[in-house]
Amino acid sequence: MIILPTWPGATKAVPSVLDFGGILQPTSGAATQRFNRLGNRYGVAFEMPRLENADEGRIWVNRLVRGLSAGARMEYPLLDFDPGTPGAFVVNGAGQAGTMLNVRGGAPFYQFKEGQPFNILIDGTYFLDFIAADTNANGSGAATITLSQMLREQPADGDPLLITQPVVEGWVVGDRLSWELALNRSVGLAFEIHEAR
Repeated sequence: MIILPTWPGATKAVPSVLDFGGILQPTSGAATQRFNRLGNRYGVAFEMPRLENADEGRIWVNRLVRGLSAGARMEYPLLDFDPGTPGAFVVNGAGQAGTMLNVRGGAPFYQFKEGQPFNILIDGTYFLDFIAADTNANGSGAATITLSQMLREQPADGDPLLITQPVVEGWVVGDRLSWELALNRSVGLAFEIHEAR
């Protein structure tokens, strides 16, 4: 997994849901139905500022080229959202599935906010998701959070959550990876990362 630089950050990020479900359209004119499948995940398209080729540009290009075959990890932009001081939340109990996740070990009374991005680290992979509803941890730092997507893999008891600076991790995708070399000796880059699992 290739870690992309944290500076400079992207000037534009366009997150998307990679949805493997669909709408069933009966030919009879009956009511449509939503067919959900396990495995929905996220992708993010990034646009970078002009990068000085002598310093940042060549490093970004090299890491993205390597990320085509090895995968890449990039910080998810929080914009003006401040996740506060959550403590060290971990998964509370094995065998969990669905959209509810029991967690423990965080700061007492920490407030999870609807739409808040975070990661669950499962077997070395960072899974991106969002909090579906406001939730407060109790005085012991335990909570049951609701996820926007169903868990794609079962986390183990004690798997950590990354809350203060979540990431998107997966494959660099698209028809091609290309970059612009401008006469002012800067590099222009745009790329997209899709979660692999």
